[in-house]
Amino acid sequence: MDTWELIQNWNYVLPPSRPSVEQLKNILAIGKSLDHNAPVAILGSTPEFRDLLFEAGFRSIFVFDKFDNFYDAMSKLRIYDNEELVVKGDWLESLSGFKNYFSLILSDLTSGNLSYDSRAAFYSFIADALAPNGIFYDKVLTHNEHNIRFQDLVSKYSQLPLNLLFINYYSSEMLFCSDLLDINQTVDTSLFYSIIYERVTNRRVLSFTDQAKLKITPENCIWYYGRKWADLKKEYCPKLELLSEYIEDNNSNPYYGRLRFFTMQKKY
Repeated sequence: MDTWELIQNWNYVLPPSRPSVEQLKNILAIGKSLDHNAPVAILGSTPEFRDLLFEAGFRSIFVFDKFDNFYDAMSKLRIYDNEELVVKGDWLESLSGFKNYFSLILSDLTSGNLSYDSRAAFYSFIADALAPNGIFYDKVLTHNEHNIRFQDLVSKYSQLPLNLLFINYYSSEMLFCSDLLDINQTVDTSLFYSIIYERVTNRRVLSFTDQAKLKITPENCIWYYGRKWADLKKEYCPKLELLSEYIEDNNSNPYYGRLRFFTMQKKY
């Protein structure tokens, strides 16, 4: 079973693992300058993006998703039930069918779903699918020189209350930002949970682990996070022009210093 078919409790997932208020405001501001009759696209079934584009007045909204079950589950979390154009299949195949087409493509943490050796093709297909002057808005989890020490996170969460906010933060930091990533530069949730249960004895931290596995990030999932951004950025959208880049600077955010927001444009 694919990773996203295992995600059953998206309603428990909180920002920054899904779009934030500030992120949605930025997208809305970008959308105001675009032709609302032109087609726009969302990579994945992100409910916040789908509602936002409909509220903003876009009339031709494409949703690119591989899995019917996940699309249906995300649709249940929406405010609206407007008509959408759903494009099924792997992004590396489905995007290639569109050339110079979309005025806007939205992406929220999609890079981790792509193996490292497929990233260059993925971003090339995105550039090709954009219409001239089209915008690509993307949120990317990047990694710096050092990941967070496992034992530092054990100490941190041994002193925090067990609630939904901190369960989300625990999942984000322990699974996606810790030095467990140094094992093979990939988030392997089954492997990581087995290591945590083997190394940790603190009952509070084990409760965070239990709840993260149950509600946020289940076992048997794989994401391609862990390689340093310095090694990956040369393959990131070389065919597009950078309009803006913002790095998360709120030190209470579990992805502090790692989360990047890009606005790119096709200039031909």
